Order: sequence, then structure tokens, then C-alpha cells
Amino acid sequence: MTRRRDGVPSLRRRLLTRLLVPLGALAVGLGVGGAALIHGFVQSTHDRVLAGSVLAIAERLAVSDDDGEVTVDLPAVAFGMLESQARDNIYYNVAHHGGVITGYLDLPAPDPDRLPLNAMLFRDDTYHGHPVRVAAQVRRVYGEARPVLVQVAETTTGRRAAVVDMLLWLTLLEVALVGGSGVLVWGAVGRGLAPLVRLRRVIDARSARGSMALVPLPLAVVPREALPLVVAINGLLERLDQSITTMRRFTADASHQLRTPLAVLRTHLALLRRHGTGTAEGRAALDDVEGAVRRLERLLTQLLALARADEDSPAPASGEVADLLQVAMEVTAEQVPGALALGVEVHFDAPPEDDPPLRVAGNPVLVGELLGNLLDNAIRYNRPGGTVTVRVAGSPEAPRLEVEDDGPGIPETERGRVFERFYRLPQAGGAARTGSGLGLAIVQALADRLGAEIALNDRAGGPGLLAPGLLAVVSFRGVEPSPDAGKG
Repeated sequence: MTRRRDGVPSLRRRLLTRLLVPLGALAVGLGVGGAALIHGFVQSTHDRVLAGSVLAIAERLAVSDDDGEVTVDLPAVAFGMLESQARDNIYYNVAHHGGVITGYLDLPAPDPDRLPLNAMLFRDDTYHGHPVRVAAQVRRVYGEARPVLVQVAETTTGRRAAVVDMLLWLTLLEVALVGGSGVLVWGAVGRGLAPLVRLRRVIDARSARGSMALVPLPLAVVPREALPLVVAINGLLERLDQSITTMRRFTADASHQLRTPLAVLRTHLALLRRHGTGTAEGRAALDDVEGAVRRLERLLTQLLALARADEDSPAPASGEVADLLQVAMEVTAEQVPGALALGVEVHFDAPPEDDPPLRVAGNPVLVGELLGNLLDNAIRYNRPGGTVTVRVAGSPEAPRLEVEDDGPGIPETERGRVFERFYRLPQAGGAARTGSGLGLAIVQALADRLGAEIALNDRAGGPGLLAPGLLAVVSFRGVEPSPDAGKG
């Protein structure tokens, strides 16, 4: 049973948030637009009724036959249509020639001469301290030259109440929409994530009883959106399986390699106890012990170098720069005594002094270990009286190291396998050559860490001829010298 961890983000909660936040913003936008639409709708509806009242009064305007004055017979329907549950107050007046024929004398009125004829005009005003909505129309009455102004005003209580009610219902509907969407999305996301839950169960089942199967996960039931993740997990499982397999093989091979020298030590120590050290057999036993100890020491040194080469990522550390010529000279000088003891001459070819310096991106120690193992391999497997040449060449953009020997070389068919760990080339009789088979594997691991490339080529003899031996070329990533280099 998995225990919920506080602070761990929930994919379902994150998806719900990502969906509901835009939905809430959309609801707010719709609410703002809906409020404007509601206000306009209520205003136009009430204005239409208010205009009807003005028209009903204007249609009853007439000129008296007796005195020629304008008269109006107010119809009951003119005000009855304005009655509502809000019981708004209704005000009106009919003005002509600067005076009020009928209605409220103090109702604010514009100048009729400045208003267009027969046009229905609306305005917001204040009357007796209350906001009112006023509808007005200027009419000409047959027999009268001057226009007549008809106004009807209504307080806005009913309008505001209608707007508030409609906005309340709109808000409730939007809240219900967002809340219902949240419930539906929560369930839908849970059903959508069901394949991931099944995938988790498959992984949990593999780790039962403390073991873990590293075979790839099945892709048939994986949804398309999660496919890249599962493919990446399968790649990780494959690399992990390879690493574990390599580690197991390394442990087995290392144990096998270490067992033989130790067995030699035990055997000859027993001979020393039996015969003493003064006899020829005793001295030969001591020589064998010394040789076994040297082989064991070399093997352990190579194992440690291989472990250092594998412990970090392949990418070189940023900002580290090595002087290729300086490193090559120091490493070659260190290898000369051992080469002379084996009867091998070591030569060093440096670039001309006026050439620009060759600097490579990488740790100088790693570059030195790479050249040291490559040079040691060329010396150890060379013939007595042979020659090994170390060469620094290339350009500042593409510097390279070359190690050339005139030994037996490596068959072209075997050059792809010599970089495998503990692989040793067979001798003419079919037996493996002496050595641990780790030298070139260490060189390859260090080259990967430094971002370098290594190639094994045939050694050139005369023009158009091939000579026995091998030419190993390591190509590095160059580092351009700084424009300020050398300035004091």
C-alpha cells in the first residue's frame, strides 16, 4: 500500500487547476459581457415602454378652435403601461412656447427649438433627488407654428431591480457551470489516468519479493501522450540492465583475473618454505612471485583507472583546458624507463615551435591517463627492439595525439573488439595474449569522458605500402586561445 506524501504534486489536481483556471477566467469574461448585455436589454425594454407613453400623449395634442391654444387630452393608457411591481414614480409635462401646458412645472426640460422634430430622445437626469430616465419628443401641431415638447420621466428602481435579479441568476448559473465542470473534469481526469495506474501496477508487480525485472514495459496499452515517457523508461531499463550485466561480468572476470596471481603466490610461498631461498628453485620461485605481484599490481591499477573513468558522466567538465603538448611530453618521459627495460625505443615528435599552441577541452589528468594507457599498451605488446613514436599534431580547432608502433599490430577484424573489457587478442596458436585486456577499454572510457574520438589504423610504410604495426589516433575538441592571451 502506497502512502501519500505531503508536498508531492498531484497530476489530477494540476490538470484540474489548468482546466478550471481558464474556465473561471472565461466565466468572468462572460459575466462582464453578460452584465453589459443585461443592462442594455433592460434599458432598451423599459425605454420602449417609456417611448410608447410619450407617443400616446403626443398623439392627443390639438389646437383649440376657440382661442388657438395647444391642448392635450391625456389618455389613461399613457401612464397605465408604465405601472410595474417596483411602483416607480411617473412624471410628465407638455411644454409649448416657454410654458407648461400640463404636467410637472419643475421637470427639467431642454430647449425644444434645439431638438430634432419627431425624434425620440432619451436621457438620464435627476428629479427631486432621485435618478430618473426621461423620454422626450418634439412635435408640430397642425395650426401652430411653434413646436411642442412632450416629456415622460420614470424613476429607475424597477430597472435596477431587474438588472440585479438577472445578474444574480447569471452568477448562479456560472457558479453551477464551473462547479459542475470541476466535478466532471475530476472524474474524467481520473478515468483518463487509469492507464498510468495500470502501468504502475505492472511496475509494482515486477518489484515483488525484492526482485526487479528489467525487461521493457509493454507499449500496447500505453496512451499516446504517455508513450514518450514509457519509451524513455524502457531505454533507462535497458541501460540499467546493461550496466548490471557489465558489473556482474566485471566482477566475475576480475575475480578470475585476480585468482591466478594469488594462486601463484600461494604455490611459490609453499615452495619457499619447503626448499628455502638458497637453492635455484627458491630463487626461481621468488622471481615468479615478483612477476605475479607486478601483474596483480598492474591489474589493480587498471581496475582503479577504469573505475575512475566510469564514475562520472561522459561530458567533460566545463572550463577545464589541457595543454596537449605539455601533457604528452610529461607522460612520454614517464614511460621511457619502462620501455627501455623491455627493449623498446620511444620517440617523441613535437610540432614546430612557431605553430600555435594546441589546447584541448578536458581535465589534464584524464588526458594524461588516456595517453599513458595507450602508450603503455603500445610498449607492452611491441616486439623486442621495436619503436614507439608519440606525435602531437593537428590544428587549434582539431588537435590530435598519435601513437605509432612497429609491433605485430591488430588485425582489422579485431579492432572493434579490442575496446571491450577483458578482451585479449589470440596469439598465433590460438591462446590469448598475456595481459588483462583492460588497457584499450580504459582508453575508450577516458575518450568518452573527454568527448574525444579514437581510431586504430594501419601503419604506413613506404609510398603505397603498409608496414607491420599500428597507428592510434585520438582526436580532441580544440579550444581557441583567448584574444587577450599573452597580453600583460
